[in-house]
Amino acid sequence: MADVRPFRGVRYAAAGLGGALCPPYDVISPELAKSLRSRARNSVQLELPQGGGAARYARAGAAWRRWNSDGTLARDPRPAFYVVEERYVLDGRARVRRGFLAALGATPKAARAIIPHERTLSKPKADRLRMLNTLRANVSPIFGVYSDASGAARRALAAAVKARPVAAGKSHAGVAYRLWRVDEPRSVSALRRALSSRSILIADGHHRYEVSRVHHRHTHLPGSDAVLTYLVADEDPGLVVLPTHRIVRRSLLSRASGLSTLRKFSSLRALESALARARNPYAFGLVEKGYHLGVPKSPDGCRSGLAVEWLSKRLLAGLRPDEMSYTPDVSLAAKRAKAAKSAAVLVKPCSVAQVHRAAAAVGLLPQKSTYFFPKIATGLAFRPLAP
Repeated sequence: MADVRPFRGVRYAAAGLGGALCPPYDVISPELAKSLRSRARNSVQLELPQGGGAARYARAGAAWRRWNSDGTLARDPRPAFYVVEERYVLDGRARVRRGFLAALGATPKAARAIIPHERTLSKPKADRLRMLNTLRANVSPIFGVYSDASGAARRALAAAVKARPVAAGKSHAGVAYRLWRVDEPRSVSALRRALSSRSILIADGHHRYEVSRVHHRHTHLPGSDAVLTYLVADEDPGLVVLPTHRIVRRSLLSRASGLSTLRKFSSLRALESALARARNPYAFGLVEKGYHLGVPKSPDGCRSGLAVEWLSKRLLAGLRPDEMSYTPDVSLAAKRAKAAKSAAVLVKPCSVAQVHRAAAAVGLLPQKSTYFFPKIATGLAFRPLAP
């Protein structure tokens, strides 16, 4: 089902990627952007360049052309898949995640095998479309997950990493990356076969995926019928889904007490523990004048089994986008809420399987329903649209 293709990647000519990587555009804070932009050849210059309006896109286009002509970037001679290994530490535990970069078909026919699970907004899509029109290249990959119950993809990836990597480096967040180019025909065929009957759940990058489809529909440029995608198996032990907590710039305590039964706890840690154990799938945490566990009095027609659906329909209904910010860090959410004398809504953790079930049950969920961790870095390989 999934149209997964190798592509001729453009990569940094230097094998060391330490100063080149950046996160996706939508999780780069102003402070991080300033730090990354101080590195002249960091991929943030393409992903989220400095400035506003037309100047920002012009700056990205100039950097792309310059780096392709001065040897900073080089294009690989043959189409390939790019195997990515990420080593990171979460909650004191070392983890490894392994996936690969591919061109994922985004035509109407190919889209039948692709399952989005989050709603999108017009403003980010307009920004990414303008950047795509400027660069004629996919800079940052979207993130997709698939079932590999047979282990066929895992075996193909394991065979690839026996060779020497073509690039390696650490991100600003300390994630250690290694990259392998897979262009041998049998290895390419093995990966394509492993996913040929699979569907792909979009884990991250819904705006960029929709933009790629719009761009292809309007331009029909060669290569516009696919989008750069990082693919990871559901079964990979390094695949983690973190909840995305909400920091809300208004009081919610009275509203929450009317819609749910609240139980107060003495500490943030105690609330976290209780929320993780709560049997009601729509339970939530509230940090405002203390630490509260909320259990909705009624599911109000929610069918996803994920708290973000109930929160969006009830507790947070009617809030403007500028009244909320998001973080997967529960301590940071609580700290910011206290500092602003506002509220933090803590979201119950969920599994990859729960996300699949929710997408099947209700289709699109609210924005920022999930946070697949770690975000895949920008700068490992770029995909020009031109073959």
